[in-house]
Amino acid sequence: MFRAESLALYKSRPVVVVEPRDRIEIRLEDGSTIRVRDKDLVLLHEGPVKDLPRSAEGGDFETARRMLLPDASPSWTELADLVFGESGPGQVLACWREASKGLLFKIEEGNPVPLDDDAVAREAQKRARKESEAGERAAFLERAKRIKAHSRGLGPGADGARAQSMAFEEPDRRFLAEIEALAYGKSEKSKACVDLGISETPEAAQALLLAVGVWDETINPHPLRALCPLTSPKAEIGPELDDLERVDLTAMESLAIDNSWSNDPDDAIAWDGRAAWVHVADPASAILPDSPSDREALARGSTLYLPESTVPMLPDEALRRYGLGLSDTSPALSFRIDLAEDGSISGVETMASIVRVKRCSYGDADLLLDAGKAPGLAALAALAARRRARRVSNGAIEIDIPEVRISVEGEPREIRIDAVPKDRSSGIVREMMLLAGEAAARWAFERGLPFPFYGQEAPSDMGAAALGELSPEGESGLSVQFARRRLMRAGMWGPSPSAHRGLGLSFYAQVTSPLRRYQDLLGHIQLRALLAGRPPMDADEVSRRCALAQAASAATRQAERASDLHWTIAYLARHRDWAGEAIVVGGAGPGVWQAYIPELGLEARLRLGADRALDERIRIRLVRAELPSLETSFEETH
Repeated sequence: MFRAESLALYKSRPVVVVEPRDRIEIRLEDGSTIRVRDKDLVLLHEGPVKDLPRSAEGGDFETARRMLLPDASPSWTELADLVFGESGPGQVLACWREASKGLLFKIEEGNPVPLDDDAVAREAQKRARKESEAGERAAFLERAKRIKAHSRGLGPGADGARAQSMAFEEPDRRFLAEIEALAYGKSEKSKACVDLGISETPEAAQALLLAVGVWDETINPHPLRALCPLTSPKAEIGPELDDLERVDLTAMESLAIDNSWSNDPDDAIAWDGRAAWVHVADPASAILPDSPSDREALARGSTLYLPESTVPMLPDEALRRYGLGLSDTSPALSFRIDLAEDGSISGVETMASIVRVKRCSYGDADLLLDAGKAPGLAALAALAARRRARRVSNGAIEIDIPEVRISVEGEPREIRIDAVPKDRSSGIVREMMLLAGEAAARWAFERGLPFPFYGQEAPSDMGAAALGELSPEGESGLSVQFARRRLMRAGMWGPSPSAHRGLGLSFYAQVTSPLRRYQDLLGHIQLRALLAGRPPMDADEVSRRCALAQAASAATRQAERASDLHWTIAYLARHRDWAGEAIVVGGAGPGVWQAYIPELGLEARLRLGADRALDERIRIRLVRAELPSLETSFEETH
């Protein structure tokens, strides 16, 4: 039982017992009173005290600690007698306050317990580290605020960034690393940001790092924010399977045609005089389901293409072994496709093969066509025209928006934005890839093979804006292309075929990029299993893998889009006086218009007033370019 005017502890705070009843009335340090249960109190001193006493000063706590070692556990009054030579309320309260510090004593079950020498030393070191860190943190915050106050705009260039970052000192590195972890999306918290009055978001952390010169515009955080790996897979690819005999097709002239900057050739085309051929890299001949390389590819979904680098879906060994045209001969999975006069598929053969492939760019292929030096390619060009006409008649929706390529190379980083040319041969290759996708899908369906089919529903209503009017040259305006794009629905993968309305195909699957897209690799694994007489995966497993790959590749696409925008804005940050042409492609509100800037491959909203027309060309200039928010603004100029 507690007595009136005794000294006690309530929730680790000293209190005075006023009146002990069923609910004990106590007086707190601020003079207020409350009633509590007796089990919520710990007795310090029986009193009498009317108010909280002042803690006694002085006393030899260190000697008392040593006298009590190794096993003593005194009461509060016993400890006060040792420390002060008397045990009044003020002396007991002083002992409690000292034990609460945890430097020489600790409190267990409401009583003081002396710490041994090792524990005292550890606690002293811990306190010293905390004091040192607190001092270093305070110094860092002061430096960061000073440097930030002198920042301008987006931040300094590379030289200015280095000069400003030198104002930080070595102890600052761990606080900067903490902020960088938040900026990269590796962490959700940063005490340093809070102390600086910065919100705990990746964008705010990036803005701070740019402002103080630790980062510059060449730091792209978006792939890490999207949780994309930035190194090649380390899993090894197994040995070549020997369950399929390869057909020797090396006598056939086959071309791997791609952009001049492409480094992962995984498809080639050929014409044998009667049928079209599409050869595709064959990594599935060494990658089995649930092997380490298969699991890694499924987790990534696709190759990550960034302006500054490429991060492959498969180990580097896959490209060396299976890239078409990288060696004198290449292993492939080949599709021989017969076509009827109307462009429909009349027959498909699928086989493992050995091919001899010549690589060339779209530009070089166009030169060969123009010079009449590629009769096979010319035949495929005629076939491609028939195929395109057939797809359009079946409702294919064609979208033609000028594209750019953003590249970042060298040290210091050079940022280039170049228009992607419209080569004749790129259209031929595209049609051949679509042909192979339809052929493989039909071949799989006819044999009841669970397959990663790819479909797309048609827009519910194309509308007048998406249909548009043709120019005298027979082309739709750019606003029509954007209207069509807005109406397109997302594609769907699954083990059952569905029409791809956007392409005008009743059957379709993506099969021509197994080095860089998991659904294509999955299709090859299924095709090879059926050809070799092995049990393929069932429909549920194909569906599961399609869903996982789609989720992974969505993160990849997000990282690619954000990275392209990052480097575009970084380019503008280096060219603050940029001016150029924009094309009005749609309305975005009263007096506000959606515009496309072909030179940059960038969409922007412009406040232009009401009296504007779709496809009108206007001159604009840059007003603002903000990297952290990925925002730009432009205004019309004359």
